[in-house]
Amino acid sequence: MIQAPQAYTPVQQQPLYRQQPQVNAVNIQIFDPKSFAQPDPTYAMPTNSVYTVPQQSVYNPAQPDSQTPPAPPVPVPPPVVNTQNVNPPAPSVIPQQPQPTPAPVQPQAAPQTQTPEQPVTPPPAPQPTAAAPSFNTKGLAQDVKSDNLETAGAAIEKIADIAQHNPNEAKQLLDQELMESLLGVIAKDTTQLQDATPQQLQWREELLQGKTLTPEQTAEAQKISPKEMADRNKQYALFTVAILQDLLVKEFQAQNNVTPDIKDLPGMEQIVSTIKDNSSPMLRASGLAALAYNARPEYTPVMKEIFGLSEQDEDPNVRNVASDGFEKLANIHVQEAEKAQAANDKTNAIANYTTAADLTRDAKRKEDIKKLIDNLQKA
Repeated sequence: MIQAPQAYTPVQQQPLYRQQPQVNAVNIQIFDPKSFAQPDPTYAMPTNSVYTVPQQSVYNPAQPDSQTPPAPPVPVPPPVVNTQNVNPPAPSVIPQQPQPTPAPVQPQAAPQTQTPEQPVTPPPAPQPTAAAPSFNTKGLAQDVKSDNLETAGAAIEKIADIAQHNPNEAKQLLDQELMESLLGVIAKDTTQLQDATPQQLQWREELLQGKTLTPEQTAEAQKISPKEMADRNKQYALFTVAILQDLLVKEFQAQNNVTPDIKDLPGMEQIVSTIKDNSSPMLRASGLAALAYNARPEYTPVMKEIFGLSEQDEDPNVRNVASDGFEKLANIHVQEAEKAQAANDKTNAIANYTTAADLTRDAKRKEDIKKLIDNLQKA
């Protein structure tokens, strides 16, 4: 089962509705591009990683028992004389010796000799072939569009899991229909859906405080409302879109040796709109975390502007996520500067080595010329 996000309240909350799955689509860290950082428990962002010869040689036949005497020699039959008119064979240079008559021996059963089997050639090993994908892209897209919120959430998690952990299959997720289905989840209006009741919120607060409730009250407090489940799917979709954007950027860089413009990334408009306009602090913070997932030096101007605006948000936890985004941008620039310095040091070392080699050759050349002039003068 998939854990839903808790309704946003100003107190620290812990997820308590259902057992979280082993695979979760929202564990994306701002500091580590492999997974999302854990946001403040206020937002109840899901915390699980989703997105965490034969046996005997045929050449060695069985040998006869060493106690069995060898078979007696077989008498050589006299040569058959060919009476046809053919050229007689050339005489042998070695005189033929008369064959001795073998002494009679008692008849004895000859031991059975095992006939060596022909070596068995093993069949050639099958050549590796590209394995068929373990999913159907169109089927996943249809599941994401499903009116069943559980089905949609499970499909979104599967997409994120494949994108992060199955690189041989992940490229097939760069599909327009699949991306549009995820963006549809983000844009869906959930304001008219039933939300958690005030009584449920009160019981949840009491559970967090360690108070004892009746089994019926506890079960009611842990029920997930349709709006909570729909908003949880929005979270999942935001983070999954960010993972697919990162995959798309890397593929584009590999093929064109250039980074695409941030404004050209599919889904970027929906992420920015969520950050600026969504009424839910939990979803605004999720949008910021999704944006920071693709922090790159080329995207710094746009991201700095968005993080700067969000640092003025009325919600303190949204402001904290924006500050974390600034910190990630700064770390990326430090890493890039260190790489550039290392590359520059290597270039300078190569240049200095080349210059020293040139000077050595020049000195040797001058010495050879001087010796030549001295020899000519002596002559």
